[in-house]
Amino acid sequence: MVEKYASLLSADASDYRSVIKKAEAMGFKGLHFDVMDGHFVKNFAFSPQIIKSLRKTTSLAFNVHLEILNPGEYLDTFIDAGADIITIHPEATRTAKRDLKYLRAKNIEGSIALDPEIEVKAILKYLPLVDNVIVMSVYPGFGEQKFIPHTLEKIGYLKEEINRKKMKITISVDGSINEKTSGPVMERGADILIFGSSIFK
Repeated sequence: MVEKYASLLSADASDYRSVIKKAEAMGFKGLHFDVMDGHFVKNFAFSPQIIKSLRKTTSLAFNVHLEILNPGEYLDTFIDAGADIITIHPEATRTAKRDLKYLRAKNIEGSIALDPEIEVKAILKYLPLVDNVIVMSVYPGFGEQKFIPHTLEKIGYLKEEINRKKMKITISVDGSINEKTSGPVMERGADILIFGSSIFK
């Protein structure tokens, strides 16, 4: 059964609580927070204070996607804010393996993001340390982009590797997920769909 998460990046920032209620009513499993520092990506979004405040309003799972440099320095901050899952970009740090091991020790689900320009082979070494991989079907940093077609091949290849190694790892797909793109990504092996602007318009 494919699960759905709602990305709040494209939501009305003045009324997140209503947006969360809508996600609950639509049967979403969790919320996705794109945390941006203006350095790793040229945008800013979601402080730990905002996430902590929203944590009090819902029991939905929180996937905190750290689109920031040196995410390991801030793991405890976002754990304290209420993250259930924390996603890092391995290319944003020299300590990715250590960071993922730390999350596991803290009983937080560890996840890595696979950017469009990075090959699946580059992240295979991290699979034993993660619970989830987010395959980015757009470039990180901004919402409302077009779906990148070669994402489908990457999902399929990653799924084959996970199955071949008999690992219990879920695949999420993030970026331009809508009625048109959700079918093909599920066919290739996606377990979690992250919806953004398509549900908030």
